[in-house]
Amino acid sequence: MKNDVNLMSYEGVESVQSALSDEAFEEYCDKKLESCTYDLEFIKDNIYLSHSLNTCEIGTGNGKLLFAMEQAGILSGGVGYEVSKSRCECAERFKKFLGCSLSEIVNQNFLEDRSERTFDLIIAVDIVIQIISPLYDNAEEDMFTWITEHLEDDGALFLELVDYSSTIEELKGGQIIRTWEEFPKADAYRYGLYSRRLDTDGNIVKDKIFIRRADGESWISQNVVKSYTRNEIQDVLAKYGFTCEIYPYEGINNENKDYYRVIARKKKRAV
Repeated sequence: MKNDVNLMSYEGVESVQSALSDEAFEEYCDKKLESCTYDLEFIKDNIYLSHSLNTCEIGTGNGKLLFAMEQAGILSGGVGYEVSKSRCECAERFKKFLGCSLSEIVNQNFLEDRSERTFDLIIAVDIVIQIISPLYDNAEEDMFTWITEHLEDDGALFLELVDYSSTIEELKGGQIIRTWEEFPKADAYRYGLYSRRLDTDGNIVKDKIFIRRADGESWISQNVVKSYTRNEIQDVLAKYGFTCEIYPYEGINNENKDYYRVIARKKKRAV
């Protein structure tokens, strides 16, 4: 199994937003902050207790959740890892626009970071771990080993995943599912066109075409996604010394019927 395409899946996707006028970019930022309201409230209700959190976000994208946490006063510092250069550039503009200063946006594959820094909270929302797991044969092991090593003993791991079991059933026999959506006017893209199929490893291959609002030009992407049922992710996390709780997803994601949330914590060491 080798799916390096996942490292390039989002390259260029935020380049249009980075070129927006100040007024249009402000509207874009407002919409993005609004879109992470559910994740922010979930963290405040289920993870944040009394002290602000030193936080790492894997696949931070435009950094919206870290910036929202800072604005809410629950972030003491943080690192957002993002492999897409264009998304990092957008995040830096977003950060400057909001006047945020507590998070560092790092244009790097987090697995290549050999620092010994540890965190109170590690975040991987929007199916990020399901894109990392199929990268290569041992990617899942490397990912959870890194998380274990960089998470404080009393820290939390916050995941959002999709159980694609029903989709996989639909795709068996070489079937392809095609869908589309229209984005809000504040978005630089007007339409998203999607197709899904299975690869030989049983992973879902997602092909995406986004149509720009201004000129009708397209941005094309592909990624390969591994499915986890709730029981499967519990078993995987237990293997790496975590206990976990499963929560229903509340939000605006268009796959929310199969979405779910996980808070995992390291099992306490015997004294």
